[in-house]
Order: sequence, then C-alpha cells, then structure tokens
Amino acid sequence: VVPEASAELAAVRISGLTACAMLEGTGKVKPGETVLITAAAGAAGHFAVQIAKLAGAHVIGTTSSESKAAVLQDLGVDRIINYNEESVGDVLKKEYPNGVDVVFEGVGGRMLQTVLDSLAPEGRLVQVGYISEYPHNPKRAEETDSNEVSAADLFWKMETIQRGKQMIYGNAWPKDRTAVAGYKDRVLQLFADSKLKAIVDSKQFCGVEAVTDAVDYMLSAQALGKVVVKIG
Repeated sequence: VVPEASAELAAVRISGLTACAMLEGTGKVKPGETVLITAAAGAAGHFAVQIAKLAGAHVIGTTSSESKAAVLQDLGVDRIINYNEESVGDVLKKEYPNGVDVVFEGVGGRMLQTVLDSLAPEGRLVQVGYISEYPHNPKRAEETDSNEVSAADLFWKMETIQRGKQMIYGNAWPKDRTAVAGYKDRVLQLFADSKLKAIVDSKQFCGVEAVTDAVDYMLSAQALGKVVVKIG
C-alpha cells in the first residue's frame, strides 16, 4: 500500500515500471549475470541498477560525473564507468572479455555501438531510448556515422533483431501487456517495502509553463534521477 502521492511515487510508477518490465520481462535477467546499464544515474537507469541487483546480477553502470558515481556506489553498482574519465569500450574489453549478458541502453549513438560490440554471444540488449541522438544535440549525426543499427528505427518501429544467439529489443516493453500490470504491482510493493529507492532531482519545476525548461534540463546531462514537474 502506498501511503500518499509524491514525486517519488510518480518516478516509481513510470521509470521504475520501465526498468522492471524491460529487465525482468524482456531481458529476463538471471542471478549471476553481468548487466550493463547506460545513463545509470538517470530516471530509468537508477531503477534498473536496483532491479538488476535484486535479481542477483553483477552490475556495471556508466555515468558522466563523480557526483553521480557516488550515488551509483550507494546503490550498489559493482563497476562504475565515468565515460568522461575512462573509455567504456576499453573497460569492457579488458575487464569483461566474455561480454555482458544484458544491456539496458538509453543513450544511443556511439554508446549503442560500443555496448553492442561487447554483448556476450547469447546476450540481450533492451533499448529504452537514444538521448544522444535527440534534436537537442547539434552533433547527433556524428553519433551515428559508424553504427550498424539505427537507434531511431529500433525504438520507433519496436524492432527485434537477432544476431546469431544475441537479441536486440527496440523500445523493449514486454509484448504481453497483461504482464505489465504485474510489474507495476511489483515495483509499487518494492517501493512500499523500502526495497526500491526513488531518486528525484532536487531542481524544482512548477506549472505547465515550466515543462519546456524541465525537458531542457533533463536533456542537459545535469539531472540526477527523475525530473518532475509539479502541477497545481
């Protein structure tokens, strides 16, 4: 039972559900597997970290700053990669030569190709977005000039691509929509039992007129957790 409506509850109901349904339902993460989460301190990413840890996985998380890395450490991420200080591809090749079993990917662009190159022979990639290719990025064309997969097509066409025994799921909601209700109940119960933490960015946005600013902030790579606009 959820005691009252809150920004945290909104984050759980949207981004927590996304992480749970895509990792447990589509990605079918199992104990002992290695799970890579890009934008791990983001709205869906920080929930994906916790869902993967609850599943008994070894979790790798990418992020952009030391402050976000500290949050990921508190959430239990086993290997944090600050991509402004380390090459994600080099770390994966050196430390995870057998590849990663499941990727929860929301960045797109070069990051998508990097993680595809490090996917295990029977690995699964679930795509939740492609933020580096959104119109706000003036260099978005450069992000995709060497990609073998179109993130936009993957997402909007909800494509499923098989590469050998690898599976790549675009906009990876489970096909069984009735199952989604079960994942919703699961994340709400985990939150009520204090087994799932919701991080809401401290920057406040109020009113419909603030939505544009909130979106710009969300796309700026500064946000930590879920960006919420309070209406009324």
